Amino acid sequence: MKETIRKQYQKKINQLIDLDKIKRPREGWIRTWRKALGMSSTQLAALLGLGKAQVTQMERMETQDRITLKQLRRVAEAIDAELIYAFVPRHSLEQTLHSRAQFKARRLVEKANVQMKLEAQQLSEEELENQIDMETQRLLMSMPRDLWND
Repeated sequence: MKETIRKQYQKKINQLIDLDKIKRPREGWIRTWRKALGMSSTQLAALLGLGKAQVTQMERMETQDRITLKQLRRVAEAIDAELIYAFVPRHSLEQTLHSRAQFKARRLVEKANVQMKLEAQQLSEEELENQIDMETQRLLMSMPRDLWND
C-alpha cells in the first residue's frame, strides 16, 4: 500500500517536468503581464488599491525573489489570472531517487571496503561497482527512512 501511494505521488510530480521550459521573464511576470495587457503601473495600482510606487516595488521584489505568494496571488486576481505554485523537478523522481540511493550505496560499500582493505580483503573495482549496484537496488526496494540522511 505504501509503495502504491508513493508511486501516485511520483506520477503527479513527474507531470510537472515539462514546466521547466517556462522560465520567469527577466523583468518578472507582473511587469510582463502588465505590459502584455497594455496596462500602466498606475492602472494596476488602482486595481490593487495601492499606490504606483507600491506596484513598482512589487515588480522589483519579484525580480529579486523577495515577493510573497500572497502578493503574487493578489496581482493574479487583479489581472484575471491563476497563480500556480509548484516545485518543478529537474529529473524524474525515479532518477532523483536512484541518484540518492546510489550515493548512499557508494558511501556504505566504500566504508565497508575500507575495513576489508585493512584485512587484506579489498574488492576489485569491478566487484566494488557490482556491490554498489546491488546496494542501490536494495535501497530502492526498501526505501529506508534514513535514505536522505548523510
